[in-house]
Amino acid sequence: MCCHPVISVLIPAYNVESYLARCIDSILAQSMKNFEIILIDDGSTDGTGRICDDYAKKDLRIKVYHQDNKGISATRELCLQYASGDFIQFVDADDWIEPAMLKIMLNAACETDAEIVGCNFVQIFQKKCEKIRTYYETKDDFLRAVLSNQWGVLWKLLIKRTVLDRGDIHFPENINGGEDYYFVVRALIESAYVLCVDEYFYNYNRINEKSTISTPTKNKILEQISATRLVEKVLDCKGLKKTYSNELMLRKFYSKYRLSKYDAKLWAVTFPESNSLCWKYAYNLKDKLWMNFWEVARKMKLI
Repeated sequence: MCCHPVISVLIPAYNVESYLARCIDSILAQSMKNFEIILIDDGSTDGTGRICDDYAKKDLRIKVYHQDNKGISATRELCLQYASGDFIQFVDADDWIEPAMLKIMLNAACETDAEIVGCNFVQIFQKKCEKIRTYYETKDDFLRAVLSNQWGVLWKLLIKRTVLDRGDIHFPENINGGEDYYFVVRALIESAYVLCVDEYFYNYNRINEKSTISTPTKNKILEQISATRLVEKVLDCKGLKKTYSNELMLRKFYSKYRLSKYDAKLWAVTFPESNSLCWKYAYNLKDKLWMNFWEVARKMKLI
């Protein structure tokens, strides 16, 4: 094994004892071997920390750190600080990857000088699996999709470390929902060349009911809104706000969408410039929550 890892696989872990072994095993089973695994136990109260330590005893490529609970954004930032690879690959602790993922994505990056390589993924539900194709021909297509709320997630991306260093890209503080949306947008803007491989390499676990996406609380929705505001500032600073105005407007609309369940008035005054999209999307969103809000909002003359 080489002393210097080519890829750092970064895994923040919090109360995932039922899934973590499968995740780590899928990485250890990779067809390429020159990688390190950074596991950070974010103050878990179940057996997650013990599982991390057990794996570290078996394989020198695995490095484990324990901390008091700080949330996903701070934990991902700490992962970056400990990573020493030329490329980084985040994997959520309740997910798993296919055996050829790291090798093929790394080869694609090296052969084309791509600074970011993306792939497709599979959503795993209790009774079905759903393939999601996130293949884009150009960086601009990729960026437009992410900006407009289409899978701005870290785990389907292999990112060259120099992109993050050059752009001084970090995770936002105190935002634990949408932090990856902000991070991915910044990385895409900073990268010189982006490539996608048309392979379904990542398995996204939608069975875990404790995951952030499965429990959209009011605070988590507000954090998504905060992340959207940060992205708007980035686009403005880079002189790109007008170029991507339509995509940003969609993100504003969707980031506050479920806020209607908790506070109709707050929904109305949050990104009010996106409220007109109700007329375009309301009747297409066959969601009981949305239709109930629609009736309330009309009576209150919010839309």
